[in-house]
Amino acid sequence: MEHKISTVINTYNAERHLERVLDSVKGFDEVLICDNMESTDSTLAIAQRRGCMGNRERHIAFIHKDFPCSGAEQVTIDVANYLCRHGFKVTIMVINHRQEAYPKGTERLFHVHVLPKGPIKRSSKVASAVRDYVLNNQVSVLITYRELLYAHWLKRQTGVRMVFELHNTPGYEFLDLADKRAESRWKNMFYACGVEKMLTWFYKSKYRRVYDWSDAYGVLCDSYKQELIEKLSLSRTDNKIWVLQNSIAQAFNPQYQKSKVVLYVGRLTHRDKRVDRLLRIWKLAQDHMPDWQLKIVGKGKAAENLKALASELQLQHCSFEGYSTHVAQYYDEASILCLTSSFEGWPMCVAEAQVRGVVPMVFNSFSAASDQVSTPNEGILVKPYDEKRFADELVLLANDETRLHQMQRSVVDKARSYSIERSGTAWIAMLNHLISIRP
Repeated sequence: MEHKISTVINTYNAERHLERVLDSVKGFDEVLICDNMESTDSTLAIAQRRGCMGNRERHIAFIHKDFPCSGAEQVTIDVANYLCRHGFKVTIMVINHRQEAYPKGTERLFHVHVLPKGPIKRSSKVASAVRDYVLNNQVSVLITYRELLYAHWLKRQTGVRMVFELHNTPGYEFLDLADKRAESRWKNMFYACGVEKMLTWFYKSKYRRVYDWSDAYGVLCDSYKQELIEKLSLSRTDNKIWVLQNSIAQAFNPQYQKSKVVLYVGRLTHRDKRVDRLLRIWKLAQDHMPDWQLKIVGKGKAAENLKALASELQLQHCSFEGYSTHVAQYYDEASILCLTSSFEGWPMCVAEAQVRGVVPMVFNSFSAASDQVSTPNEGILVKPYDEKRFADELVLLANDETRLHQMQRSVVDKARSYSIERSGTAWIAMLNHLISIRP
């Protein structure tokens, strides 16, 4: 009778010693790593590479409509590459794979799987394709940034764990509702007919529904976690909410020799971005900073209306640059970034600006603004939506060269806190937790 000798090694963040330990037991018939403490370093990647993880599956999938497209998709790229480097297999399932939209030099350690065309939230054809891929490829955890109406069905069919990542401020729909009401000529009727109350109930029910089907619920900062706990009346100590801060690639050599350029980067949409405010601010400021330019980078449904407004206001030195996959060149040139949104999640443009030494000026209209600009040296926060005050602050900063140069160095220091190593450990901790849960 043949006897086999097996050994089990318990580990926790053992990357420094694990290779040496595995070399010492390589004569055994079977070596298994037991990592119930859920290591956050390279322990599991080493064990996976050395074939010591048994049948434990570490295949993670993200699902997107258009990829890559904007900030959320760039975050997925960064997180996916990080997970691949730490022993996970990662697939990104997409409806539209926009190969030409990858920023130049993008690392791609992950696999992209194209789904059939259809509404990603509710299409039975898309749902079936997702189910088949999850089952055939042993996906353990599926991560989505959208509410999927077939989520309960998908979980019953496959047993997959699901993560919902909220890439906006909790309750942004309520902020949008308030904005629409303020602009409406029919706001009194809006109240009288109970429309606002009905929509508020609808949106709150939506948040509860998503929270109930998710195995983990990701938010962008701790203040958003506290907001969501309050909105859904959750326990402060026993909930499924994880803080998964966005990450940003660090610039190796930030450019401090800047031009006199004020920059906006993002979608040109009225509902959230409100670039019309920035145009009115520039009207107030332009005569006091005549050698400066305003450059607007991006595209969207509001583009033509914004160009018409710029013409109506007779703006000087204001240009619409269109969409670009090379926004780094704009950040390297610009001195100041302006963001006048009604609501945001954790705007990538602010982080991208800080990484490259561009000072952000932001309406303090969302909780993450005070996380990204937490001291006066890291940017300027303006009370929403005081356009005159914003213009005054912009003029003061543009005309104070010493202060501007000091802030440029401070924002680069701030941006180091956005490294993938910091957010990546939170992702790994969450995924290891979900994988360890027995069905």
